[in-house]
Amino acid sequence: MTTTSPESPLIRPPSEWRSLLVRVTRGCKWNRCRFCGIYPALGEAGFSVRSVAEVKGDIDQLAAMRPRAKTAFFGDADPLAAGLDRIAELARYLRRRVTTIERLTCYARASTLARLPRGGIRHLAAAGLDRVHLGLESGDPETLRFHRKGQSPAMIREVAARLRRAQIEVSMYVLLGLGGRDRWRRHIEATAGLLNETIPDFIRLRRLWLYGAEVGGGGTECPLRQQVRSGEFLPQTPEGTVLEVKLLLENLDGINSFLACDHANNYVNVSGRLQSDRAEMLATVNDFLARPEEERRAHYQAVGSGI
Repeated sequence: MTTTSPESPLIRPPSEWRSLLVRVTRGCKWNRCRFCGIYPALGEAGFSVRSVAEVKGDIDQLAAMRPRAKTAFFGDADPLAAGLDRIAELARYLRRRVTTIERLTCYARASTLARLPRGGIRHLAAAGLDRVHLGLESGDPETLRFHRKGQSPAMIREVAARLRRAQIEVSMYVLLGLGGRDRWRRHIEATAGLLNETIPDFIRLRRLWLYGAEVGGGGTECPLRQQVRSGEFLPQTPEGTVLEVKLLLENLDGINSFLACDHANNYVNVSGRLQSDRAEMLATVNDFLARPEEERRAHYQAVGSGI
């Protein structure tokens, strides 16, 4: 594909808003999670790997546009699926072209990391990868199986330990509402337990969004809507989502991860270091829950949803 400007990943973490955005792959190779399906909804139905020459060409353009950039991000959903040697080559090339880069990050699936050969993660670290954004979503095995995430808590434990040994930072995402109304306590308690074991550098909270035709056009909808219509999945209520944040904070113990609600669709926004700021974050959530019911309902309606 010939372009006049660098291709950009379709989705990037909010924390990467200042980063050079380098598109290594297009779409999601897994693309089976019930709660997602967002890449097809945005017009990227398949998965493909861009050539090294294409990506290097984009890096050259980005280097000319922002020669003093400090951070960079490789996308789309799972760029490591492009292959260990390819990613290492691109990471080294990026750092040669933009010598001011202090942090290089990417999305990654736990299953892709788990399949890397022995020493593979250390190889990525040596090439210049500093942080991985990992979709934990839930620490509850049944919730993960239902949503066809393609990973297990045991896999997360192994991958997190390998990343830590390689001194690559781990940013884990937790998806509020993923257990629905029936399994929300188990979802949150198991997630907190796994976070306490794996001790990620960052814990980022997102709220499950059952998008419809407003994304991508053409009637595209979140795959999970089928289970909602059949009654197999009962979506969490807005108030229940806030209670999930409260329960998660109550169960995170003995770790100093940085927790953030850094997405606009969260109903409450708290952030801070767990060891020093957990009490204040809990107080913020409890103060919100103590507001009059009509005020809380109006807030939920005003927040809305989006990517």
